[in-house]
Amino acid sequence: MRTVYLDMDGPLADFDKAIGEERNENGDPPEMFKKGFFRNLEVTPYAKMGVSLLLSCKDIDLYIASKPSTKNLYSATEKYEWIDEHFPELLKKVFLTCNKGKLIGDYLIDDDASRWKKKFKGEFIQFYPAAPITSWYNIVDTLGICNERVLH
Repeated sequence: MRTVYLDMDGPLADFDKAIGEERNENGDPPEMFKKGFFRNLEVTPYAKMGVSLLLSCKDIDLYIASKPSTKNLYSATEKYEWIDEHFPELLKKVFLTCNKGKLIGDYLIDDDASRWKKKFKGEFIQFYPAAPITSWYNIVDTLGICNERVLH
C-alpha cells in the first residue's frame, strides 16, 4: 500500500485564480488572510477526475495534506468545510500541518517545491497550477495508474 499526500491549495483548490498580483513581504497575497477566502476557492480543473483515479487504485491510501494559515485562523475550519463540499470522501483523511516534512508516506503531490521537496522524506511530485491537466497526467503516470478513463 502506497501512502499519497495531496496538497489542497493548488492541486485541489484553485488558489492562484482567487488571488491578485499584490503580495506582502513574505510573498503572501493579502486575500488569503480574509475570512471566507479558503471556503470559497474554486475546484482546480481536472482535480475531481484526478482524485477519482487515485481513489480507484486499491494500492493507494490517499490523504489531503494542507498547511493552514496561522494569520487567518478561519483557514483551518474553512479548509474542512471546503473539502466536505467538494471531496467529502476525503473528509476523514485530512492532515492540517504547518510542516509537511513531518508526514510519513511514499508521495507528496504539491505545488510548493521550494518549501517541501527537500523536507518530505518520500518522493515529491510537482503540481503546476498553471498547467493542471499536464500536472494530473504526470501524477497518474508517476504513480503508474492504469485506467481506461481519460482526464477531461
